[in-house]
Amino acid sequence: MSSTEMRQESQQILDRIDERFLAAVHALLKSYDKPVNDPIIGYDMDGQPKYASKMKALYDAEVRAALDHGDYMTIEDFEKESEQW
Repeated sequence: MSSTEMRQESQQILDRIDERFLAAVHALLKSYDKPVNDPIIGYDMDGQPKYASKMKALYDAEVRAALDHGDYMTIEDFEKESEQW
């Protein structure tokens, strides 16, 4: 089946589906239509996508805050602690 035929058939199916399923398909298409250079890396508890660019910024901020507060462990500290496991 060609892509043109699939588009035509998909449109016919979309014209027949109920509103709830249409909303689900719409959400899927919107999430798929995001730029490829900002992939979805996960979903939150509500099913909302987490994009790589936003999560990178969030994780960077969390790491910087931990470093600023001295809330981290050196590899040497980790090695000493892991010997006690």
